[in-house]
Amino acid sequence: MNWLKACFVSMAFGLSGPLLAHEYWIEPLDFTVAPDGRLMAFLKVGSELKGSTFPYIPAQFQSFTITNSQGTLDHKGIVGDSPALQVAEPVAGLNILAYHSNANRLTYRDPDLLEKYLLAEGLDFVLEAHRENGWPEIDITETYTRNAKALVQVGPYDGGEDQALGLPFELVVEGSPYAPDTERVRVQLLWQGAPVADYPINVFIKEAEVTTARVHTDQAGFAEVDVPESGFVLLNSVHIARPEAKDGPFYESFWASMTFGR
Repeated sequence: MNWLKACFVSMAFGLSGPLLAHEYWIEPLDFTVAPDGRLMAFLKVGSELKGSTFPYIPAQFQSFTITNSQGTLDHKGIVGDSPALQVAEPVAGLNILAYHSNANRLTYRDPDLLEKYLLAEGLDFVLEAHRENGWPEIDITETYTRNAKALVQVGPYDGGEDQALGLPFELVVEGSPYAPDTERVRVQLLWQGAPVADYPINVFIKEAEVTTARVHTDQAGFAEVDVPESGFVLLNSVHIARPEAKDGPFYESFWASMTFGR
């Protein structure tokens, strides 16, 4: 894919927004990589683990990093790379991939879209508050930012753990899904570094088929999620609120996602 075509593809996905393509996630080609293997991952947008990929375009993100035993480093790709992340000699242990997009903007033109979007994300309470305030449901704008993470194990499990990376809205696995005999993990949801209590997380598990569920965090911001023996998990949650500055968009949203699998 040449540079110009890559930019057009990236722009098209950016304009689709959260209404037309709900989830945004990092999908490694393999979640467990041999020490002498290649760590590669796609950036994907779509619904229920079906989606399209888009390439490495630095103008589309604030940060794209890999965190491992050597610290956190920026991923330096080539414009148009697909998969967007390609590492020839990955560091052994748990590698945390993280992508923090720039903000994109959309305008609600269809009166049904806001309702469909909020209900799909389990944000009924946001819709109720919106209507209680008598706010319009068309011709309002929203900016949205993606905060995607993925966990990849390079070589045998060595005790590496996921960690908070300072993303605005972030999912953090307690420990690692690659620890021996792990069937379930606890995941914490953070907003600006603080736990988010009683909040929805959508769960997509891909084995032979894709199954979906929704869990809610407890008072400490934790929820439990199954780890499949073969396949992978996508977690997705959306934080949406009115911004303090009233001369900007009507809403700001931040989309947190996490993938891991075997």
